[in-house]
Amino acid sequence: MARSQEDGQGKRDKGKGTGMAKGSRTAETSDRKLMRAASILAAAEMILRDGDGELEMGQVAEQAGVSVGLAYHYFGSKSGMLGAIIHAFYDRYNQVANQHIDPDIRWGVREKSRLMAVVAFLYDDPMAPVILGKMARTNQVAAVESARHEEMIEMAIRNIRSGIRRGDIGAHIDPAIAGAAITGAIRSGIMHAMAMDPRPDPAKLGHQIWGMIAGALDIER
Repeated sequence: MARSQEDGQGKRDKGKGTGMAKGSRTAETSDRKLMRAASILAAAEMILRDGDGELEMGQVAEQAGVSVGLAYHYFGSKSGMLGAIIHAFYDRYNQVANQHIDPDIRWGVREKSRLMAVVAFLYDDPMAPVILGKMARTNQVAAVESARHEEMIEMAIRNIRSGIRRGDIGAHIDPAIAGAAITGAIRSGIMHAMAMDPRPDPAKLGHQIWGMIAGALDIER
């Protein structure tokens, strides 16, 4: 009886070991897939930056050192790959634009600080001029890019409403109109500045854009 129990325990221990090994292999495989997908996206971004905002899956596969079939396996289509790049960019953008800042700070001071961070981000992110410029003109990605831009407008509208509730912005300001106008102006102004040679100093650019925002919202600069 004792021997039988030992044999059973050994089988159970062996089974546990096999399960752990399988789990380890699964995690390793998952990590490898993520790394491979990331390397394919990095190759795609390089092609978009160096070109005119267009790419072909064959180009990406060659740049990444993988088969075309594998690129399709991960992203489904060229549009799927471009969508993944756009979403990743806007996720980074949202982290900066929607970062937590002490809510007790006066609205204008807080939002000027947020704007300066956004200007610095768009100046530094290598995909900003591609997605907001080159790729925005292509039909393939217009819908995806437009939807993410609308999210930025909605964030601006909510933010302006918050300023009105606090009494920092006059109640005569229409949040929807102001939010759309300001978001578009920030985007256009920064994109125009980034195309200049040399580029304007980002701090000076931020101050100039903030002056426009303060004027539109009728608040202290």
